[in-house]
Amino acid sequence: MSTDTFIAAEWGTMRIRMRLLTSAGEIVEQQVEDVRLADLDRAGKIARLRAMRTRWPDAAETLWLAGMIGSPLGLETVPQAPCPIAPAAIAGHARRAACEELQIMILPGLSCTSRFGDHDVLRGEEVAAAGLIDPERPEKALLLSVPGMHGKWIELGATIERFHSSMTVEIHHVLSEHSILAPLMQAAPRDGDPFRDGLHRAVAGGGVARLLFTARTAVLAGRYDEEAAASYLWGVMIGADIGENLAAATGEERRCYVAGTSEIAALYRTALNAVGMRAELVDGDRISALGFARLRHAHERKDAR
Repeated sequence: MSTDTFIAAEWGTMRIRMRLLTSAGEIVEQQVEDVRLADLDRAGKIARLRAMRTRWPDAAETLWLAGMIGSPLGLETVPQAPCPIAPAAIAGHARRAACEELQIMILPGLSCTSRFGDHDVLRGEEVAAAGLIDPERPEKALLLSVPGMHGKWIELGATIERFHSSMTVEIHHVLSEHSILAPLMQAAPRDGDPFRDGLHRAVAGGGVARLLFTARTAVLAGRYDEEAAASYLWGVMIGADIGENLAAATGEERRCYVAGTSEIAALYRTALNAVGMRAELVDGDRISALGFARLRHAHERKDAR
């Protein structure tokens, strides 16, 4: 087997993103499968891992896994590591598991007390964060991961300092299916005056429940059509989310990196720049691949001591 490549997978609740990576973190091949983790028993999970091994038979023996596969719902529970934490220490919390003929390393995820004083947890996003932290030139930065339902705002320096979760996307999903606003939330959002209007009103501290309803009244008054209202509503929801994060950015010159493949990630980038933060989109696949490689390398150095 070649030690020049290895297999790494982010295994979430609904999806597996598996990659063949070089030891430097370059993506050789990638595959994504939609599968509900809760629908698989232990044998089913092992069968999926065996299929990865079969797909890339010449990769290094150990498969590296992150995400919900390390939760009680997954293959084996790996306790989350507390923040603040450096990538090398994350690697030290990884757990080796033997599943029949397979050799597996499961990353731990993270826990913290957020800057709001709440307990919070994540699984999987620690990999992308490790990919962004340059151990030789660490910078103060925010990583906003917009993978789907729950966004993670992760504060970075030389370590992963702390983070908090936001249900913005899930709340929009629920409202778009089950609320009086649903007819106004079907069009694809886009940047423009309606989006910026909702954004700035929410960032200024307007009550979200009130501002959401103003989309309906703006349509009734002929101010917006339904397409414009859809963008306005996203502006309100994103504005409410990023408004409370301005304090974590100003004064410390934090750059904000936004990782995500959906149009919503691009809207977040636009919104962050519109309110004075330095935001840029990053390739989530690329930084996760680099993170896996750095964590693997750190673990190997620890074992070599």
